[in-house]
Amino acid sequence: MKHMLKCTNCGRYSLKALCSCGGANAIPKPAKFSPEDAYGKYRRQAKQSVLKERGLL
Repeated sequence: MKHMLKCTNCGRYSLKALCSCGGANAIPKPAKFSPEDAYGKYRRQAKQSVLKERGLL
């Protein structure tokens, strides 16, 4: 089964790995959620540091 891919340059959708504009296509949907997220702790720390840099926290 093929998945719809979205071009990282122009935003068009395709079934091919490369877009006609020359950009690479990627899967546009997010990764599955897992309650046993092994890297959630690090992602939350990174997000917190970004918010502190912007003065939002």
